[in-house]
Amino acid sequence: MELAMGAMGPLFPKLLQLLEDKYVAQRGLKREVESLSRELAMVHAALAEVSRAPPERLTEPDKLWARQIRELSYDMEDAVDAFILRVARLELAATADGAKEVLKRIAGKATKMVKKIKERHQISEKIKDIKNLSKELSELRTRYTFSGGAPAVNTGVDPRVINLYKNEGDLVGVEEARDELIWKLTCPEDNKSLKIVSIVGSGGLGKTTLAKLAYDQLKAQSFDCWAFVSVGRNPNVTNTLREMLEKLDQKSSREVDMASWNGERFCEELYKFLQGKRYIIVVDDLWDKETWKTIKHALQDSNCGSRVIITTRNSEVSTKANDVYKLKPLSHEKSKELFYKRVSRRNGDNQLDNVSNKIIDKCDGVPLAIIAIASLLVDRPLEDWEKVYESIVFGYEEDKTRTILLYSYYDLPSYLKPCLLYLSMYPEDHLIEKSTLVWSWIAEGFVQLQKMGDNLFEVGEMYFNELLNRSMIQPEENKQDGSIDGCRVHDIVLDIIRDLSREENFVTILVEKQCALPECVTRMKEVSLYGSERKVRRLSIQRCRMERIPQDAMGLPEVLRSLNIMSSEIEVIPPLSSFQACRVLVIEGRRTTLELKHLGKLLHLRYLEINGATGCSELPKEIGNLKFLQTLVLKETGIDELPPAVCELPQLLCLHVMGGRRVTVPGNRMGKLVRLEQLKLRHVEEAEADDFLFELGKLTRLRVLDLEFYSNIKDSSLKALVLSLSNLVEIRELKLRSDEVPLAWEDWRPPQQLWHLNLYRIDFYPQLMNPSSFGRLRSFYLFKQVVEAKDMESLSLLPELQYLEMRGSTLHQGIVVGAEGFKNLRVCRVPTTFRFLPGAMPRLESLLLAIAMEYGKVIVQYRKVILEQLPTRYAIPDLDFGLGNLVSLKEVTVNIQCSGSILPDVEEAEAALRRAIEDHPTRPTLHLRRSTEEYMLSDYEVQPEKATCLGVNAREMGKFTLHGYVQILNPYSWLEKITIGIDCEGARLCEVKEIEAMFKLAATVHRNRPILLTNRINEDKMDCNSEPEKVPDLLLSVRDMKDNHPRFDHLHAMQISCRWLEEINVDIDCTGARLCEVESLEVVLRFAAAAHPKRPTLHMKRINEDKMASSS
Repeated sequence: MELAMGAMGPLFPKLLQLLEDKYVAQRGLKREVESLSRELAMVHAALAEVSRAPPERLTEPDKLWARQIRELSYDMEDAVDAFILRVARLELAATADGAKEVLKRIAGKATKMVKKIKERHQISEKIKDIKNLSKELSELRTRYTFSGGAPAVNTGVDPRVINLYKNEGDLVGVEEARDELIWKLTCPEDNKSLKIVSIVGSGGLGKTTLAKLAYDQLKAQSFDCWAFVSVGRNPNVTNTLREMLEKLDQKSSREVDMASWNGERFCEELYKFLQGKRYIIVVDDLWDKETWKTIKHALQDSNCGSRVIITTRNSEVSTKANDVYKLKPLSHEKSKELFYKRVSRRNGDNQLDNVSNKIIDKCDGVPLAIIAIASLLVDRPLEDWEKVYESIVFGYEEDKTRTILLYSYYDLPSYLKPCLLYLSMYPEDHLIEKSTLVWSWIAEGFVQLQKMGDNLFEVGEMYFNELLNRSMIQPEENKQDGSIDGCRVHDIVLDIIRDLSREENFVTILVEKQCALPECVTRMKEVSLYGSERKVRRLSIQRCRMERIPQDAMGLPEVLRSLNIMSSEIEVIPPLSSFQACRVLVIEGRRTTLELKHLGKLLHLRYLEINGATGCSELPKEIGNLKFLQTLVLKETGIDELPPAVCELPQLLCLHVMGGRRVTVPGNRMGKLVRLEQLKLRHVEEAEADDFLFELGKLTRLRVLDLEFYSNIKDSSLKALVLSLSNLVEIRELKLRSDEVPLAWEDWRPPQQLWHLNLYRIDFYPQLMNPSSFGRLRSFYLFKQVVEAKDMESLSLLPELQYLEMRGSTLHQGIVVGAEGFKNLRVCRVPTTFRFLPGAMPRLESLLLAIAMEYGKVIVQYRKVILEQLPTRYAIPDLDFGLGNLVSLKEVTVNIQCSGSILPDVEEAEAALRRAIEDHPTRPTLHLRRSTEEYMLSDYEVQPEKATCLGVNAREMGKFTLHGYVQILNPYSWLEKITIGIDCEGARLCEVKEIEAMFKLAATVHRNRPILLTNRINEDKMDCNSEPEKVPDLLLSVRDMKDNHPRFDHLHAMQISCRWLEEINVDIDCTGARLCEVESLEVVLRFAAAAHPKRPTLHMKRINEDKMASSS
């Protein structure tokens, strides 16, 4: 039986708070509080004892007593919170009186003193009432002594998060089932028609896992689009169709407002989109024929070889498919293998094998049951295994999987039980974000600090990880960096915790059962209520469409502690002022109307999340009254301004403002939120960004910072941003997004515990990263125009790096990776080509690379200068990447850029890659993706040439930087030899030599490293009066460079690479440029000079400073 401990956890520290002098000045109140604390401590201990026992071992008086005590604790916490709030408000009002006349101030203080005495008298009487009730209940219970023996509780926390569903190699017995399912989907007969295969089996057998394995393997085989959607027992078909369309058409769906579409419209759009396309779709967890009939109506059969997989427990639903795969339980041997893998032991011990066999037999080959019971035993000594087995009582007709899961639940320590039950607040098949869940647990008071120095969120993360380790929830990986940032609840587990929540009045759930008609026009609605006739403390409304909340579902609004409205459409929500005791308020739904006028009256509110609700155009200034508010989350709302009152919230720990609108923040006050630990802001309005970036450095407790701001902010603010970041010594996750903002990263002192760094269009040089400053970095994402081999060399030295993703338009080709670095890298997503040597990246599991097939016959034009039209021949790039040296590889994704290639060559490259994967020891999954297919050449456009000549004019080339030279050579990726004819007429010798040097430098970074020859033409017409200068003068226009090359910094500086230089004078034309752009160019010019072989002396002078653009 779950007794959930009510509000006992958070109540004790609040009673201690009441013992402070300002609360207990009245005679006798302190004594009453101390007496009540002792009484409740005994009650808490008794509750903990009872909560560990299964319900069949409890008497009805035990259950009744526990429920009444829990309700009493809720009422007591409400009374204490109300008292503390009223005293605080009286003190605040007294402080405000300081400016009045003396007599008025004295009279006002006297009045408030009388009010304080009255408040204290009221709380004293409330405490006496609760003490009397508690004693009465205790006396009643002593007549019925509790005698149930509770099993010992294992409270140890495994520091490792074990994810059994993460990799195919961690699963058991799936290979044969996967291969048979794939054969059914791909068998040659009538291969072009739409084929639908259903997987049918009981709960917990692994239908979803099997479907996902087949889906991941098949979608790489020339399908145009794909989608994986879950339906569930209470389906919202409109939402399912919407999700399917968004996943199939990821590009267009982001540009269309689909909020007003109904099911029929989604059917029509899906049908049109799928016309002529080859697609693969998984429809997971189907329960009824009518829902499938609606979804099937939207699927187009264009004879393109499309495939659909259904998973269901309903055999009648499964017969609607072309073929049925009946998933069977695991054999005894496979069950044993899975069991031993989870408990991390080997068979061969007779005593171990005997008890293991008995436990495994009880699981009937159901993987979910095996994993659950193995999770119970993983940390227990062998002598306890027999006791656990004997404690699991199986009835003749009872569902054994459910029994095992119930036992796993009762085995949870008391602090985890309410955390698990709280998951019933979320709809079926819902992706629950870890951050959201942990902050909700904190708001509910489930997370308690054990010792000084603990952090609430970190303790909540430990709770989350322990539920993962015990296999009570299923982890969800972040697709970007592989971290676990969410979870789902298996439907069998959800059934159990919903039943327990209903029995104990922990959560009341309102769901809508929908029967979809074939044409998606109407809905038959039936509202189901999971709850109790007792006081409703937590109400979760899931996927409902209604005019208003039924009164019998809501009960007494004034005692409601949590209200979650998720994926619902409710026309009228009661005034917020009626929810006087509300701690958690979540409103999620695009068509749910919410009026925030009375938000400031929810004085107990700890957690507020508004996601997509209409009618929310602004936050009222009264939000400043919510002195207990810890989390504020605003997503996709009409709110475009945070009122200054937000900065007066003393307990605020988490602030998220996400959505498409620009957000104005009270920048000059944000530094007051000194307790803030998570801050995520999107589209920060530039008018407030300047002050905010200065204030940011005051938020020294920040652990997570995610900012997106615009580029037109002051240069002084950019410097302030770097200094502010250096002050944030607790930062674990840092994400910055902007548009080519130059930051002086050399002034940044990264915090030692930084583990995630994500920079999108932010100037940053990986060469600045070293193990001493980034020794704990686990995840790194960077979007930059140029990715070079030096970047990879620096990153390879970071000892903890597990995830690496770099994006760029210009990428160094053929990067060699040896055994020296990347010891812990698991995911590498860098769209270039590699050559892996033996011992390289020993733990790499997922690899993304790119093959640039490049151009065939092209007209070379750069910066409006037409050079030559050259007939060329494409050559297939070297595909020997050394993949066989990646010993842990499980997945390879290859992006093939088809521009300028011909179809046979692309197909030949794909075939070569497939052969390489087939020969790989671990047989990783291969995903092939083509891009720019529309620019492929026909056969007659291609001529077989391995060498070519290129003519350039020396005077014209004076406009070019190294980037320009690279761009000239890049289209000829197949060439082995290039001859450059340089027209020297009118040019100086130093200019010609510089052109020759630049072409040679560009050839060294060319993917094919061709032989490069230069031929001077019209050498007799050169300007011979000038000798090669050892001190040349350069004129650089910042604005011209910036306009033509967004990433001018590194590449333009390299034009001083001529080897004869001893000194160089650079005039920097500042016309139209901002100060930050000028300073950025100066920094990299110094860097380039320092990297030059002769280390020439660099003299820089700014000209036209008076014509610079304003930095504001």
